[in-house]
Amino acid sequence: MKNTLIFLLTLCCAVPSLAQDCKGYYYLLNNAEIEMTILDAKGAASGKTIYKVTNVQKEGSATTSDFTNTFYDKNNKLMTSGTGHFKCSGNGVAIDMKMSIPVMPQTKDMKMEGKTNATFLDYPSGLHVGQELPGGTFDMNTTVNGMDMGITYTIANRKVVANEKVTTPAGSWDCFKISYDLNFEMKMMGRGIPMKFNAVEWFAPDFGPVKTSSSKDGKEMGGTMIAAVKK
Repeated sequence: MKNTLIFLLTLCCAVPSLAQDCKGYYYLLNNAEIEMTILDAKGAASGKTIYKVTNVQKEGSATTSDFTNTFYDKNNKLMTSGTGHFKCSGNGVAIDMKMSIPVMPQTKDMKMEGKTNATFLDYPSGLHVGQELPGGTFDMNTTVNGMDMGITYTIANRKVVANEKVTTPAGSWDCFKISYDLNFEMKMMGRGIPMKFNAVEWFAPDFGPVKTSSSKDGKEMGGTMIAAVKK
């Protein structure tokens, strides 16, 4: 169970960055395919998530899209998949928090399409160092190996702490570095297992998420890194 919680954290908050112009975000490139490498605590690849963008459309002054995410283990074995939504307007961007929870070998039988509350994490336009950002709380009811399970996590104390350049196999970007606290709980058989983490994410304006990292009590837990974008 502990390993499950740790791995769930690695892709937490895979949400895009801010900009007035929505055209550059890869979540808004129709039919684009984005590969995110999942990293373990030692920085080694332990799997990947493939995002495929569909149904990009205008809704008033905003641009929205749907996308699927499919998780593969380190042996490229298909584990499971889900769906998500993205929205960009002059006020910023928003993505449903369900997509912050990845799947992993330890929970390969988890049905991520379980019932969820409709919660979005918002990023107002005009990011700058020192800016405090709104958090959010996500709840989900699902099953693992036929057993009911509840997932709750709260993202709080989000703050833009620096500007940093990040290089991955997909390229180099000037990013905003955002730190936050994560309170995570899984409930099974009437028992709740709470855990608290610290996390950091790097966002490139007019592009999207580039990298994430998480830690607990000063020890690295893992993260994600963008590996490729196919348009």
